[in-house]
Amino acid sequence: MQQWNLDLQRQLPAGFFADIAYAASKGVHLPNNTSLQVNQIPDHFIAEAAQQAAVGATPTIIQTIPNPFAGIPAGTGLSSTATNITLGQFDRPFPQYTGLQLSAFGCCDSNYQSLQVSVTRRFQGGGTMLVAYTNSKLISNTDTLTTWLEGSGVGQVQDWNNLRGERSLSSQDVPQRLVISYVLDLPFGHGKKFLSGTSGVAGKAVSGWGVDGVTTFQRGFPVKITWAGPNTPLQSANLGTGVIRPNAVAGCSKATSGSAASRLGGTFGGPGWINAACFSAPPAWGFGSEARVDATLRAQGVNNFDFAVFKRTTFGPDEHLGLEFRTEFFNLFNHPQFGSPDGSFGSSTFGQVTSQEGNPRLIQFALKFLF
Repeated sequence: MQQWNLDLQRQLPAGFFADIAYAASKGVHLPNNTSLQVNQIPDHFIAEAAQQAAVGATPTIIQTIPNPFAGIPAGTGLSSTATNITLGQFDRPFPQYTGLQLSAFGCCDSNYQSLQVSVTRRFQGGGTMLVAYTNSKLISNTDTLTTWLEGSGVGQVQDWNNLRGERSLSSQDVPQRLVISYVLDLPFGHGKKFLSGTSGVAGKAVSGWGVDGVTTFQRGFPVKITWAGPNTPLQSANLGTGVIRPNAVAGCSKATSGSAASRLGGTFGGPGWINAACFSAPPAWGFGSEARVDATLRAQGVNNFDFAVFKRTTFGPDEHLGLEFRTEFFNLFNHPQFGSPDGSFGSSTFGQVTSQEGNPRLIQFALKFLF
């Protein structure tokens, strides 16, 4: 990993502090998110099969001959019980094996560029506010190794012989994120702007109030489209290719319009999240034109407000004892965050959203005694 950044900071009047930074990183020799398949048939044999099929001939690579590997010990390569095998098997780099994978092989790369801006304000009456904004882009031909942590999944390789062609947005790309966090003491009671002269029980009641919270707005993760229709002849040939993708129609608007709730599709109604007319079946002998990760389709992003109201009260000898009571609201406005749409083109649920990523509103109360 290579990382570099340039950061400018400035103290401003009225308690403001500004920070603007350009931050970037580049990864080289990264492993693929799955083991690297090194036994795919070379692409020029696939192109030759497409030409033969176009004139009505049976592609050479699926013609069969007696299995010359019959009788080898079981588990060491091609099945010893297979009577015939295809000629395409002999065109693979290691014809004695049906598959050969390298784990953690440094095949791939990534590139991250970002603008990061933050403004902090400290209030004289007590409290701070931080506004942080990030505009970024992450490009790669691989994705996270912990794919099981990614609710929306990751982009898969379709042509192991052309990893440059797998370069696209990363599945983890988040182009825009805005976070506003604050802790504010309300201006009431002892030492504050309002009701500062109140004493006794009334003074205790109006003093020590405050609010805090975190508000997050974030674009959704990009969508990954794969082919889920009947196996193409290339897939059926089992010659080491990856996850086939459909063809994308040039110039077509892939995302449907409307509010998130109106685009869920299926039993929820609406057209679905994705315009199916923008895709078609992949070629019989070849690879679909759809990118590994689609830059024009995104799941719903984050629109979340966490908020709390607190009350601090001191009492006892020299005010050394204290109580703090808090009421906390997570997802204050109960906004749903819908999951990623089904990106399996050819399935009956393509483009439908059937899950949620976020949690419903949660309210909790806490009482803390300080001594």
